[in-house]
Amino acid sequence: MSLEPARLPTPFEQLVHGSLGGKTAQALAADILKLSDHYNQNVGHPTPWSQPYARPAYLAYFMPLNFARLRTAFGEVKRFLPADQISEIWDIGSGSGVTQWVLENEPSIAPRPFYNVEASRDAIRLHHELAAGYKGTWRPEFVDDIAPHPGALGVFSYSFLETKSSLRVLEKFDHLLIVEPSFREVSRALMTVRQQLIGAGYEPLAPCTHSLDCPLLVLSAKDWCHHRVHFEPPAWWSEIESHLPMRNRTLTYSYLLASRTVRDSKFRGRARAIGDTQPENGKTKQAVCRGPRREFLSWLHKHGVPAHIPHGALIEGVDKAEVKGAELRPAPGSLHWE
Repeated sequence: MSLEPARLPTPFEQLVHGSLGGKTAQALAADILKLSDHYNQNVGHPTPWSQPYARPAYLAYFMPLNFARLRTAFGEVKRFLPADQISEIWDIGSGSGVTQWVLENEPSIAPRPFYNVEASRDAIRLHHELAAGYKGTWRPEFVDDIAPHPGALGVFSYSFLETKSSLRVLEKFDHLLIVEPSFREVSRALMTVRQQLIGAGYEPLAPCTHSLDCPLLVLSAKDWCHHRVHFEPPAWWSEIESHLPMRNRTLTYSYLLASRTVRDSKFRGRARAIGDTQPENGKTKQAVCRGPRREFLSWLHKHGVPAHIPHGALIEGVDKAEVKGAELRPAPGSLHWE
């Protein structure tokens, strides 16, 4: 996964900005607040496309954010799944086509059979309208039945809860990428699905670096695994945000990449930074995951300036750190990450 800030590629930015119909930043902000309230009060429910505020709010605000999240998650696909192992891509709950716009801007994955499954006619209509103004190379086929071939990648981007997909549906795919909001209940549900997929013969590739029990699920009733990425928005988006009570300079989401046919060998044994660096009295700690134990990197301030490891980084050298209970205290300069 790239640790660089998430940005909107120019073609996608122009597509979205050009679809806003000239509404002012203030008017768009009012629409966004209404749609935000809907999402917060109806977690896991679809976008209410019939409401007049839904389309402009989604295009102006939520679609760019979802694009940024999914694009960084596809960085893990690029890292762990060789392109020649992906025979076709299925976008389940495709909505207005965020997965297509990510693929259009991901040169490591050349166009191949691409199927979209979406129940909302309004969402499909918006997808077609956007595609008509985008000079892309991916050509989605809209289908009703989920019938993937061997080697298919199933993408569930903010749709796993909406579609209430069962393990039986997930098992139709050799590869899975599930991206969901970073709410505790949603994330812990996804961590439970991870355990079920392991039992069904899948190997979790990311964010996990192991196929053992998830310590945040087994050893805690409250913790949840999520990723954080910094976001650098375009100027017009920042203008809209200036009229909103929320700020999104970092984006969080929960995700799982798993495969039944591809195994990870390069990154097994490394630790994943699953928390931000947190200063405490006399030391700095950072949650990491590399197995079934809850562990924290720990730097004593008396030994110098602690490392600042980006959230989501894969870290090498943790196995050489001094162990103090749940704390791993590495020697200065002993860690390397990417």
